[in-house]
Amino acid sequence: MQGLVDLHVHSYYSDGSDSPVELAGGLKNASVVALTDHDSLAGLGEFKAALPEGIQVVEGVELSLRWPGRGTFHLLVYGADMASSPLRDLLDRQRTFRASRNRALVARAFELGIELPEEEVLAVAGAASFDDKSVGRPHFAQVLVDRGYVSSLQEAFDRYLAKGMPLYLEKSELDPSEALDIARDLGMVPVIAHPLSLGLGNALAETLRELKRAGLAGMECYYGAYGPQARKELAALASGSGLIATGGSDYHGSFKPDLSLRTGYGDLDVPLASGLQLAEAAAGV
Repeated sequence: MQGLVDLHVHSYYSDGSDSPVELAGGLKNASVVALTDHDSLAGLGEFKAALPEGIQVVEGVELSLRWPGRGTFHLLVYGADMASSPLRDLLDRQRTFRASRNRALVARAFELGIELPEEEVLAVAGAASFDDKSVGRPHFAQVLVDRGYVSSLQEAFDRYLAKGMPLYLEKSELDPSEALDIARDLGMVPVIAHPLSLGLGNALAETLRELKRAGLAGMECYYGAYGPQARKELAALASGSGLIATGGSDYHGSFKPDLSLRTGYGDLDVPLASGLQLAEAAAGV
């Protein structure tokens, strides 16, 4: 059966459009799943409570890290009993920096003659303030669409919000080495999300070796937006680097309208063995 594993999904507690309960409904036929909201564990309890018995849940969160150069660095961190761990201090720090970034983004847009009112961004996000939840670029992208600056969410990123574009601002002061140190000290499992976004090309293999020495445990090889050949090559690279090859859809609901839970763009099939390996590592087995 295709789509038994999905270790990368987002709810409306960060930049997805679905509730944790709705996500659980879409994953009811899966075997191993994880909710990985940005900088937030707020939806974890609802998500776990709504899943049918027999589905293995890996607790997770996604961190955006400071990464000089062309690409972006997102780190998925998995573990057990994460909500009661010292990880909360790190997440508080991340959310504070993200809120400051969002206010700066509104100001930058105004300087460029682009109206992105804070209240409209918050309405799209379903938040009372930038401190209330992990408001992200998809929410700003929707306002750009609503106000007619662009015709689609993808165009909003391509023209304004992607790295190197006029409205891109870093949303973290945390670098990979510090994040890996914290994850390692807490006994958690850090995994690079969508590794091709690092923008490293042929330097990826060497960087993985360096990051593994710093505590990296896995790499998201079976990613929803990658084709079969890229997934195969990344899985081989993970194996050769001694990393767990994980995978997930990176589902965001209506903010990525053509992307589905479990199957991505229709052909994603994360190996069950991969999900079980990560679940064992996260549980400390």
